[in-house]
Amino acid sequence: GVNLLRAGKFRKFLHRGMCTKLRGGATTEQKETLIAIVCKEGHEVLKWKPDVSGVKFMVVEDEKALEGNPVAQEAEAVIWVPPVNASTLTTIWERLKNPKWIHSFFVGVDALAPFTAKHLINSDVPLTNARGAFSYSLAEYAMTSILYFNKEITRIQKNTADKNWEVFLMNVVKGKTLGLIGFGDINKHTARLAKAFGMKVIALRRSLNKSDDPEGLADEVYGYDDRLKVFAESDFVVSALPGTPETKDFIGAPELKAMKKTGVFINIGRGITVDEDALCKALDSKQIAGAALDVFKTEPLPESSPLWGRHNVLVTAHNADYVADYFEMGWKVW
Repeated sequence: GVNLLRAGKFRKFLHRGMCTKLRGGATTEQKETLIAIVCKEGHEVLKWKPDVSGVKFMVVEDEKALEGNPVAQEAEAVIWVPPVNASTLTTIWERLKNPKWIHSFFVGVDALAPFTAKHLINSDVPLTNARGAFSYSLAEYAMTSILYFNKEITRIQKNTADKNWEVFLMNVVKGKTLGLIGFGDINKHTARLAKAFGMKVIALRRSLNKSDDPEGLADEVYGYDDRLKVFAESDFVVSALPGTPETKDFIGAPELKAMKKTGVFINIGRGITVDEDALCKALDSKQIAGAALDVFKTEPLPESSPLWGRHNVLVTAHNADYVADYFEMGWKVW
């Protein structure tokens, strides 16, 4: 499989490889490490590029930057910044003499599937990503969506517009159950916020190892075989699943049917993980009360998509993590 590691740990390892040990334990710098940033010239990411001792960065927009440039071909590591596609990255990678590391500036690496299949499967070259950089923002989006539906914001907005003084029972999230589909960094951040609101947290994950949750954020953890229990018990379901062959259409008709009629589904993971036809049917038949979606199978979401124009669906353009310090935080993780 692909060797997916934490970026910071590998950067330190790469730096140690640049040093030569002297007598007495001292070290001396052996050479600069050349790192190719694969992105468009003038990309915003370059404004936040850090000054790292022993590292020299070089912008490579396409393979032409490497032609007749033997120095550039010596790059030992690559930082991939979308929207450069996987085929361009593959062409650049194949022109490098001895690349030892590739880092994705995005958390999701599913767009790199063609590249990883060709060059990283069963390879010792590690792939790192921006895991943890934007978890706080995605967790806030999930909590905002929960409160939006719980407090009936559309009802409040309509009353405000209609000058209608309606006294109605105001719901609270305290005591409600939050079901987390996937329990990585993003949903652990979501769990912390939910706990602050007094919610019960249950999680669905492949591994049931309790050591993966030292804070005890999840009141209960279920394995994939029991996933319908999570959907059935939850008032709100937040999915942060990655896009993999295993998770394609992971959330479909059976899962949505298991949810409460008052339940709300929120997706901050990958669009490929949800059967959108089944979701629309669940909304049409009022099997669930609503949905908040930041990711979709096809992006941008086509105007013809039946997900548009629904009073009980929030649609954002895969920008729940696109915050003011987006690039700064991305570099900090690197």
